[in-house]
Amino acid sequence: MDSFILSTRSKANGTFGQDVGPASYLQVPASDSDPLPSHNINSAKQWMAAILQQADPAGQALDVIFFVHGYNTTSREALTRQRLIEKELRARNYPCMVVGFDWPSESKTLLYLADRSKAQDSAAQLVKRGIVPFMMYSQPDCPINVHVMAHSMGAFVVREAFRSVDKMRDSGLANDWRIGQMVLFAADISSACFALGNSDMIPTFAHCGRLTNYFSGYDEALAVSNAKNLDTSSRVGRVGMPVDTPADDKALDVDCGPRYLAVPKRTLKVIDGLVSHSWYLEDSNWYDDLAYTLKGSIDRNSIPNRTLLNKNDFVLN
Repeated sequence: MDSFILSTRSKANGTFGQDVGPASYLQVPASDSDPLPSHNINSAKQWMAAILQQADPAGQALDVIFFVHGYNTTSREALTRQRLIEKELRARNYPCMVVGFDWPSESKTLLYLADRSKAQDSAAQLVKRGIVPFMMYSQPDCPINVHVMAHSMGAFVVREAFRSVDKMRDSGLANDWRIGQMVLFAADISSACFALGNSDMIPTFAHCGRLTNYFSGYDEALAVSNAKNLDTSSRVGRVGMPVDTPADDKALDVDCGPRYLAVPKRTLKVIDGLVSHSWYLEDSNWYDDLAYTLKGSIDRNSIPNRTLLNKNDFVLN
């Protein structure tokens, strides 16, 4: 199957660069490992039509999931992760299409702050060129359910995307759009901003039906990012949402630390990256929970592979 990507990377000499550029709508053949400018489709409408045709030629209901990668991620690695997520979700009888949002992350860990700046510059394109067009695009008898999942700094991209679009009040963009499920894992944003009524997160909660935060206290990358970010607040992908203040009722935490420890000597076999930060993408139990979460057919309190601790607080088994 081909892979579909919305890229905001610059183009140079037939390849994608590491600066922010105009949005590109890509259809990458299954035989190719690297997204290239030559994979570009001329218009968003043609791109969306190609996605729907491949996903479900019969024109039935379809779930489209935008996957937003984190920092220190090349286009090649982002595509590998996107394909793995789609493969694992489909293996769990979830007929979805995973669409990549490839923002110009650098390929070196030391360029964390540069990544954060480019993430912010790219953010609005996720909503304006991806999410909202899909929600407005329709075919007879083919409803489209749009979800978003974000890893690491990808969560920052999503938050800033929702904030910036609401702030701009684009006259050509309806403000009543809404996605279904929002999934964050190993999210590199402050835990404190999830306190009820925090202005940073109001647009996110206003435009999603449910937000699930998967976190692990053993995430080494997020401990490093605190110092690089010059923000010493704990990251929500490491400690979860605040426990001493109410959170939005749409939000729930899933503590994945015990699941991380349950597999001794973890390694990554398909993807590259720091194990404690990216292990979710190669864990079968996490994918089981993720599939139930995105489908939304089972209540959050009834998903079988998690244990309820308190209201909206769970542990992944």
